[in-house]
Amino acid sequence: MLKRTAIMALAIGLLACVPGQVQAATGSIDIEVISSKANRVTGDEALVAVSLAPGINEENVGIRLNGVSVRSSFSPEPGNGRRMTGLVSGLSAGPNLITAWAPVLNSAASIRIYNSPITGPVFSGPQQSPYICRTAENGLGGAADGNCSAPSRTEYFYKTTGGDIVPLADPQSRPADMAQTTMSDGRTVDYLIRMESGTINRAVYRWAMLVPGGDPLAGWNGRFAYSHGGGCTAGHQQGKADQDLVLDDLYLKRGFAVLSSSLNVMGTACNDVLSAETASMVKEHVIESLGQAPEWTIGFGGSGGSMLVQMTAQNYPGLFEGVLPSASFPDNTLVIQPHCRLLYEYFDSPAAAGLSAAQRISISGINVEDSCRGLGSQIANVINASDGCSSAVPAELIFNPLTNPAGIRCTIFESLINVYGRDPDTGFARRTFDNVGRQYGLEGLRDADLSLDEFIDLNESIGGFDDNGEFSPQRAAGDLEAIRTAYRSGRVNRGGGGAAGVAFIDVRAYADNVTNVHVSAPAFEFRERLRATNGSLSNYVMFRARGNTNVNPMREEAVDAMSEWLDRVSTDSSQATPAQKVAANRPARATDACWANNGQRYNEPAEIGQPGVCYQNYPPFSTPDMRAGKPLGSNVMKCSLEPLDPSDYGIASPAQLDRLNATFPDGVCDWTRPGLGEEPLAGTDLSFGPSQIFSNVKRSLVIRTSRNRVRKTRRGQTVRITATLRPCPAVTWQRVVFERRVSRGKRQVWRRAGLQIVGGDSCRAQVTVRKIRRNTAFRARAIVTVGFDAARSSVRTVRVTGSRQAR
Repeated sequence: MLKRTAIMALAIGLLACVPGQVQAATGSIDIEVISSKANRVTGDEALVAVSLAPGINEENVGIRLNGVSVRSSFSPEPGNGRRMTGLVSGLSAGPNLITAWAPVLNSAASIRIYNSPITGPVFSGPQQSPYICRTAENGLGGAADGNCSAPSRTEYFYKTTGGDIVPLADPQSRPADMAQTTMSDGRTVDYLIRMESGTINRAVYRWAMLVPGGDPLAGWNGRFAYSHGGGCTAGHQQGKADQDLVLDDLYLKRGFAVLSSSLNVMGTACNDVLSAETASMVKEHVIESLGQAPEWTIGFGGSGGSMLVQMTAQNYPGLFEGVLPSASFPDNTLVIQPHCRLLYEYFDSPAAAGLSAAQRISISGINVEDSCRGLGSQIANVINASDGCSSAVPAELIFNPLTNPAGIRCTIFESLINVYGRDPDTGFARRTFDNVGRQYGLEGLRDADLSLDEFIDLNESIGGFDDNGEFSPQRAAGDLEAIRTAYRSGRVNRGGGGAAGVAFIDVRAYADNVTNVHVSAPAFEFRERLRATNGSLSNYVMFRARGNTNVNPMREEAVDAMSEWLDRVSTDSSQATPAQKVAANRPARATDACWANNGQRYNEPAEIGQPGVCYQNYPPFSTPDMRAGKPLGSNVMKCSLEPLDPSDYGIASPAQLDRLNATFPDGVCDWTRPGLGEEPLAGTDLSFGPSQIFSNVKRSLVIRTSRNRVRKTRRGQTVRITATLRPCPAVTWQRVVFERRVSRGKRQVWRRAGLQIVGGDSCRAQVTVRKIRRNTAFRARAIVTVGFDAARSSVRTVRVTGSRQAR
């Protein structure tokens, strides 16, 4: 682990009960966890900041963790004497309380922290079992426990003047061919890389940054880039964290710290919640290692990785301020892959032998025939309970309906079972895929690419998937509860939640004209969803290019444009919302564009049908959904049905109409209506377990009065009131308010007689009240505070009798 350069020891004693009354507060204290959200702390430590208002002397501030002073862990931030940071260690499992107080304040600042294991989970729910460890394959040696833990490892690399990144055995040496780079902040430094690897959340993480001269802060521009990998499998294994995920010249040369882990690779587990949880934990570790948080973080990734960053932007805001998806798909729910799989099962059957390549393209909407085949065969296997696991999962553990019916079910639905839950009838994960009423090839029929008989043959034969993901002659009916859950939980990415406050630049290397699964239509679908949800595309940009002479400058510009955008947002101190700040601070260079003709940039709106160089060179095509009549950007997963209208099919014979009615007995999709089960997003930062229970401590408060004889004066008598809180010792400074009952006209009211902050081991507060002329009732209150219920004492009356004060 890097030396925490920003954390210095500064000893100060724990403040105990301060005698006398507290003066009116002249400022305040704010406590903030800066390594993660306060309820996502892991690994028994957290980087915490304490900010002081003017009037508070830093030397007089006390800071406690669960009642124990941790003041020595804090030191002033360089150049900011009003803010202290410290790595607070020794957190208890579960809830913790950090408090801070200074004598000029009449109440303490508090923050609750929930500490989870470094092995997880935090909010993704119960972990998969069995789970195959791959630490040895990742260069970390054998796993130390069932959570696939392994010691961290540090390696060094450097970039040669020839452009290669190669290992460096001795980081103290400087090879003659070591290159230099000018970072985004203008500093020119040696291209020496430090890469740390280890395990967090049962995944293998890696992070890398430039460390010229061995100093991590000398090679860091103060920003993170978080890398995500593609693919899609059902999990049950630790995965591979390839070094290329973080040894990324595009970001390292600019001074970014580049982070990733094997659970941020969709090919490890097609589970975006688990990926977001892991990103939170890895970021936390790196922030604690560096001793400071980044200005902002870019999330980037291609293919399956693009799903992860875009879904995280909607569902777990704050992890990424900007995202750079490439070869993008919006989410892992409304995908075209299963439809391509069904189409090619039909296309490869004798019934479709007469269809030409052009007709097949018309049905799928994808310009190159084999691209739809690839989408079906390479990715959609996570529909199948026997096919969706990585080869790292032993075959004998995997479900087989005949030989191993109790085995691992390798589907995306099982991977997300903590989200979708189990079907009580089957015991399997609820499934969302639905194609009831869907008229495949409808646009081909309307365009006269298909005859009515060919259209009917297709839809009679298309079928669906059974509960095991095997082809079935019956259409697949999605579980309505799973579909509702998909909408509520954010598995359907509508660009809602936190997405409006995130900057998007879709970086597309165009591949629609070759055999490639990464067609561009899904990116245009997401644009329309985002526009429909938020009313604008003020936070969304699309870049397009093809060929290295065009793609390379596009990628460079994407990082620089995003960096300028986020720098401007981060310095916006207005009271505007994140969405307003992103829209207001978008730089002119962050606009739809393409690169063509050997790297020349053309700024043109990325709209389907928009005339110009970009559309001419990089036209988007369609999808099986859209060729079935579904509008661009529709969120419908399970369509509402309407009766079949014979006039939609031209001149149809009675026999053809009979076949159509038999194919669609309940009707056909009505795409003008919302989908069945379509519900609003339930919110962001949703947790699927384990539960985090914060309970307040109930307190009792007892008062007594002084017993000593007092001297009677013309101004009345003096009494000393003592209040004692239980339980004790206190784990925070607690305010006790003393009150006396006085007459206001004909009414008796309670008026403050003093207050005191209770601390230390006695949990006792005391005030002296003068001018007691007659029998007077007193009471004390302890106000509600973080971790503690309010408390009130019984009433105690002081009786004035001659020169003695009654008890």
